[in-house]
Amino acid sequence: MNTTDKRIPVYLLTGYLGSGKTSLLKSWLGQPAFQDAALVINELGEVGLDNQLLSGATESSALVASACVCCTGLPGLAEALEDLFWARLERRMPRFPNLVIETTGLAKPGPVAEALRSSDLLNERYRLAGVITCLSASTADAVLTQHEEARAQLAGADVLVITKTDLVNADQLTALTLRVQHQLAHLNLQQPPHVLTSAQANLSADDLLAHLAQRGAPVSAAVQPSDKGSALQAVPTPTHGLHLHKPGEHCSICDSTHASAHAAQALWWPNESNLGIAALASQVQTLQQTLGSELLRLKGRVQTPEGPYVIQLAPFETQAEICTDALPWSDTTRSGFTVIVSRHLSAASLQWLAQHGISSMGH
Repeated sequence: MNTTDKRIPVYLLTGYLGSGKTSLLKSWLGQPAFQDAALVINELGEVGLDNQLLSGATESSALVASACVCCTGLPGLAEALEDLFWARLERRMPRFPNLVIETTGLAKPGPVAEALRSSDLLNERYRLAGVITCLSASTADAVLTQHEEARAQLAGADVLVITKTDLVNADQLTALTLRVQHQLAHLNLQQPPHVLTSAQANLSADDLLAHLAQRGAPVSAAVQPSDKGSALQAVPTPTHGLHLHKPGEHCSICDSTHASAHAAQALWWPNESNLGIAALASQVQTLQQTLGSELLRLKGRVQTPEGPYVIQLAPFETQAEICTDALPWSDTTRSGFTVIVSRHLSAASLQWLAQHGISSMGH
């Protein structure tokens, strides 16, 4: 690492929906290496949950909502980074030593890394210090097989963290690690990522940074050669100048719309009834059974007669995670769920969603 580089180090935290990014980040923010870090939290839905779960962990944060930062959210990311820099310089917020960008579960790291390098303003102030990709041990095989974004996140990693290892046994974890290393070997990367493990978010920040330091300057998906080029292709960034092509070249980015970037959409499921937690859990299970593989992610904070809860459901998991919500609620906190689903839903799924008041956010 160049010790004379005075730019602010940026850590890009990726991983498919439900991979445990927020739990790890919350743990790291309580440790000396990241305790004063600034955060940029990116969420697809208009009602952000991750930023609420991380509230109080740092005084310097920004939310980029309703757009994925690897495509139409790039302008919002650039603006957030600029705003944080000037607030730091003008002492409107504490002087943060480093910054973490937590992306949506659908973001590919390559375009974000390229944006940091190709924007003169951002490149003068920030340097990419590493891409950290999370992969849930309990659902890794299904996620990597069925979701191209997850494969791009794997290919773009400087450090790969296999999370939730407490949900599998030792033999399963060993076999999974070998399969992942085998897949990485076939990606023809200049520098394969270090593979680390974490159970219940117990990977320390010091251990993470030590492995990143061993790699030196990060080699991101934006510049890695690969015979699997389709996994690393640029995605649409309409109406924005940070394109990954030379002037005058034909560019699918400029010609496309965001609708083709990700085969997913964020919906809002308000909790306006007075249902108890058991009834809500039953409704979530029914939603899962009805949508099947069309349901990619569910997460939300809800008020019930028994008190407030956080409910989350990751792809390919069979049961929702239900925890008591200890975070403060304000007058603007909305009780309900962000539901991320396939962009192309069956007629039965559309009918069920409509019957239960689940609709596109902001529409």
